[in-house]
Order: sequence, then C-alpha cells, then structure tokens
Amino acid sequence: MTVDELTRRFPQIPVHLTEEPVLEVFGRAFGDVLRSAEKPSNCTTDHSAEHKTYLKLMGPIDIHCYGLYSRDRVIAELEKLVAVYEEDPEAFVSHMLESGAAG
Repeated sequence: MTVDELTRRFPQIPVHLTEEPVLEVFGRAFGDVLRSAEKPSNCTTDHSAEHKTYLKLMGPIDIHCYGLYSRDRVIAELEKLVAVYEEDPEAFVSHMLESGAAG
C-alpha cells in the first residue's frame, strides 16, 4: 500500500506524516492487513479482527491525532512496529492472529 493509498483509506493520517519515510515502509509492510482494518466506534463491543488490526497498527497515529503523542513519538512507534515485523514477519502476523487481529 502506498502513502497515497494509506491516506485515502485512513484520511485521519495528518498531512505532516505523509512526508515521513517510515509511512511508506509502514504501508508496504502492512498494506495487505490494513486493507481490511476498520476503526471501531467509540462505544463498540465488537472486537473483530478488523478492529483489533486497526487498533494495533493505526493506534499510534490516532493517539498522535488526539495530541497525546508528539510527531517524534508517533514516528518512533511506527518504526518500532515495522522493525518487529521485519525481524520475523510470520511471528508478527501469527501474534496478531492469536490476539484476534489480522483476519
């Protein structure tokens, strides 16, 4: 998934993050599972794989949008997700599946 695809799918991604190289790497790494990810509503009791995937992968960006993570912190969080994934992609996806995410 390209940065353009990410921002079309998730318009809440701030414009200033679209210029960060990590967002491109993030899109390539997680594009397949992000295509099915869905942001849960505030009062949902549905803990579907799509919701858990969204919360795991897009959570740092949402936290940044609420003003609780600085730009540097959200970039670091995205880099950490990518690094863990790149270390062992199968284990990362397996862990997400075990937690009910990445359906």
